[in-house]
Amino acid sequence: MNSTSILKGISLIIISVILINCSSSSRRSKARASLADEETIHYVEELLETLPSPSLVPFTLKSIGAEFDKKLINSLNGVESYKNNSDKMALNMGIYASDISYLAAYDHEEDCINYLETSYKMAESLSDSAIYDQSHLDEFRSHIMDENEEAIYRLLGKLFVETSVQMEKNHHLMIAGLALTGSFVEGLYQAVIALESYDDSEESKKLLEPLVKIVLNEEEALRDIIQILDDLPQDGTTVDMRFELGVLDKLYKGDLKEIEDKMVSNPDFIVSKDDMKDITSEVKRIRASIVN
Repeated sequence: MNSTSILKGISLIIISVILINCSSSSRRSKARASLADEETIHYVEELLETLPSPSLVPFTLKSIGAEFDKKLINSLNGVESYKNNSDKMALNMGIYASDISYLAAYDHEEDCINYLETSYKMAESLSDSAIYDQSHLDEFRSHIMDENEEAIYRLLGKLFVETSVQMEKNHHLMIAGLALTGSFVEGLYQAVIALESYDDSEESKKLLEPLVKIVLNEEEALRDIIQILDDLPQDGTTVDMRFELGVLDKLYKGDLKEIEDKMVSNPDFIVSKDDMKDITSEVKRIRASIVN
């Protein structure tokens, strides 16, 4: 089993756990759950399966020889500040899902385990019951340490089946929608920051073309997540995130559409950092609003 499949499984499990494990004792969660319908549940379930893997950017970065950059992940130091805000915690669990993929892609095993353990504790704090327990986490940890990819995949597969079954029985979509939003934003952030860090030489621009294509190809995923947010109860956080993603959507319909058209019409056209400055600025701003 290849590493990309395993990393996608890691991210899906983390996000799926969030979907199921929001607190049933919370009055707000109950109110939100009562407004969710079966169509939205199945839409989220489908989106979990079809979203581009959060490991896509890390593996692309590694393939072009980019060095590991700690600025591309969210520090665990902020976890304490998220504890009193379940929406903020859900957004950052999505952020951490993409960060785990980045750490694993660069073989930072111990950090990867620390992020997994933190994500587990965050999921636990959002719920009164977890779909997996400490024994699952311990088993997963041992497989990572032993680099036992086949065993990791089997465990993730088992957990994903369990979470998929539970998804049909629960209407806890608010947390899932915010987690998906966080994961999406972090993937874009890792791509645009990497693009920003290179010089504007012809050699660099050619080397970074795969990253540019990843950013351009995220338009469909962006609109899927916007649809999810539109279907959720509109409170402060969902309204804010819907507005922020709407700004990105306008850029995709404008500046990025022009770039894509140029790439299609002229195979020799190479994107510069200046072409990407608006999307880079917006993604950085949105990401900062989530993690700070």
